[in-house]
Amino acid sequence: MATIERLVCRYRTLILLLAICTLLFGASSLAANASENVDDAATVEVTASVDKNDVTIGDKIKLVIQVKWQGNVNIKIPDLGDSIGEFSVKNAGETKEIAKEKDGSRIVERSYILSSYRTGLQTIPSMKIGYKEDGSREGVAVTDEIEINIKGILTEGEEAADIRDIAPPVDVDKNYKRLFQWISTGVAAILLCFSVYWLLKKRKKAGRVQTEVVKKLPHEKAYELLEILSKENLIEQGLVKEYYYRITNILRHYIEDRFGLSAPERTTEEFLVEMAYTNKLNNEHKKLIQVFLGKCDMVKYAKYGPSLLESKETYHLAKRLIDETKAELEEKKEEVMIVEAK
Repeated sequence: MATIERLVCRYRTLILLLAICTLLFGASSLAANASENVDDAATVEVTASVDKNDVTIGDKIKLVIQVKWQGNVNIKIPDLGDSIGEFSVKNAGETKEIAKEKDGSRIVERSYILSSYRTGLQTIPSMKIGYKEDGSREGVAVTDEIEINIKGILTEGEEAADIRDIAPPVDVDKNYKRLFQWISTGVAAILLCFSVYWLLKKRKKAGRVQTEVVKKLPHEKAYELLEILSKENLIEQGLVKEYYYRITNILRHYIEDRFGLSAPERTTEEFLVEMAYTNKLNNEHKKLIQVFLGKCDMVKYAKYGPSLLESKETYHLAKRLIDETKAELEEKKEEVMIVEAK
């Protein structure tokens, strides 16, 4: 025992130094672990936000959870289910990446639509966001709570007592005499309306007379329009293009009414192709129509200025075509029209 005491006295300085070194090493290890834990905690940042903090009962609130991290981290933003706290979850969006910054940080977010039918100051609870780092280490980040002020529908000063209960049932008068009177009046009104309608319809039919209306043949309409065009003296007034547009339309409508060819709606090229395959016109008349349309198109589209003599030749060309192709033996068709007598 005395020997041990002597050894302690001799080496107490050395023992003291060893004890101090051990304490320093332990403190350093604890500080390093604390620093490492701080770094790990700072790896993942989560935030929760809403689009409005003051709402009316039943209003929709958009909640956005945003997560930011660096490194190889797997993030999972959870589903909230049907409700969170006093709030119902109406819709949950998908998790999507919204940014990737230059320092390697990545940001994802997920949005939810919430609503509540509880008035007063309600709280959206904090949510835990789980993550897994480097394929092994797991952690949890927690969002802050969010307070929402939910107002009722009643305005300031309005009391719930203003809403009254449903009135009790009212006894129905079982006297059927009055009901019979109402039914009789309704039937009489219906019969009266029907009688008035029938009399008016009968008078309208009696006031109609039959009038024979003679329908003009295609060549008769064409002759009449050519005569009107000739009397307007458009060439002498310098309205050459209008003159050629008018005379072209007269002949095109004549061909359509006389032979059933769709001349007015088609271009000259389209009409000539159709005309080449029809047997309703002979080759001489087809050539005549082609020459006529060619002369007119030169003036309408090629800015050709015809002389007065050429314009008259075009007029006579159209009239010749009608003269040679009109249906001389076709009888005039009569249509019977119902005309109101005044």
